[in-house]
This record gives sequence, structure tokens and C-alpha cells, in this order.
Amino acid sequence: MIQRKGLNICLLGFLILCTGCAPISKTTLSQGSPEELPGCYSVFPIEPWESVHSLEATIQGGSFSALGVTKGEPSERRLQSILLTPEGFILFDADRQESGIVVNKAVVPFDSPAFARSLMEDVSLLFLPPQVKPTAWGKETDGTMICNWEDRDDSHTEISGSMDSGWRILRRDKYRRVIKEIVLNGPFVNGLASHIELQAFKPAVYRIRMTLVQPSP
Repeated sequence: MIQRKGLNICLLGFLILCTGCAPISKTTLSQGSPEELPGCYSVFPIEPWESVHSLEATIQGGSFSALGVTKGEPSERRLQSILLTPEGFILFDADRQESGIVVNKAVVPFDSPAFARSLMEDVSLLFLPPQVKPTAWGKETDGTMICNWEDRDDSHTEISGSMDSGWRILRRDKYRRVIKEIVLNGPFVNGLASHIELQAFKPAVYRIRMTLVQPSP
């Protein structure tokens, strides 16, 4: 069951701005070989898929639990994200398309535009690669891929890891400060990580732990 107190703190947490970001150093890379480039996309699903995760979110000392259903069509860059109570009541349902975010249903306190935008940004960071080609990439001797994407606004996405050791995704702002960090650990089922932890540092501070309950191709 979702804790009422936790939900109130959750809503406040999304509206509170943090003053600092995680001090994670930036990896310097040069452009790798064309043969290594596909490794930068190994962490992302390439076929239509659907998954169910149990979620534990912690925000400003409060917490809540829910189920998350995510559906993806990578070729269309389309995602659907649904939050439900353990009993199956829908708290939030939205689609992310090229044209923007469409909210199908949202109940208080999940009905703010800021919540919808933040949630769909997190889901996109998890399951969709950046639209631009990596600016630099490389493969270490142990098979670890390290890839960097630079967006038009000078923000960066960095991915490192492998299907054997797990992955880490960093999102940096234009000042190279880490604003989000995602750790994905196996076992990987149909390409999906069994355990995910997302830590956000800016503009709101929160942490989400996700455990894969049911994957499908």
C-alpha cells in the first residue's frame, strides 16, 4: 500500500530544488572504432517489449511503494509508463512520443506536469538511447564499453559497463555536473536488468529502486 505521508513528502520533494550535484568525475574518451560502436546500445531494448517492476521510491526522507508497467516501441521511440498500487489501481498513465508527453490518467499527487515530465524523462533515460550518435566511445580490455553522447544544449549522457558486469548511466548538465545516475545490475532477462537504482540530484533529489517482476519480449 502506498503510504499517505510518503505521498505528501513525495510531492514536496519534486518541487524542492537541490543546490549541488554528485561529484562523479567525467571520463575522457576519443572516438573508437566503428566495430565497437554497437556496444554503446547494448543496454537498450531494440524490439517492442513490456515489463513489470516493483518500485521503492525515497524522496526527502519519505517513501512509497508501487508497481510500474512499462511498454516500449524503440523503433518509434515510444514509451508508455503506468504506476499502480499493489491492488491494481492506476495512479498514473502516460505515453511518451516524438510529439511530446500525453497523460492518460493521473491522480493526486501524481497529477502535476512536473511529475509527468520527470517520470517520463527517467523512463526515457533508462530505455531509449540518445537520438544523436555518440561523440566518443571505447572498449576496455575487460570488455567494458564506455560511451558519451553530447546533446545540442551541451548536456551529456555517459554509459559504461557490459551485460556481464552491469551498466551505469550518467546524465550531466552543460556544466558537466551529474544530475542523474542509474545503475543496472543483472541477471539480464530478455535484455532487461533485474535490478535498477536511479539517483536524481537536480532539480529534485530522490532515489528509486526497481526490481524486475515480469519481462516479456
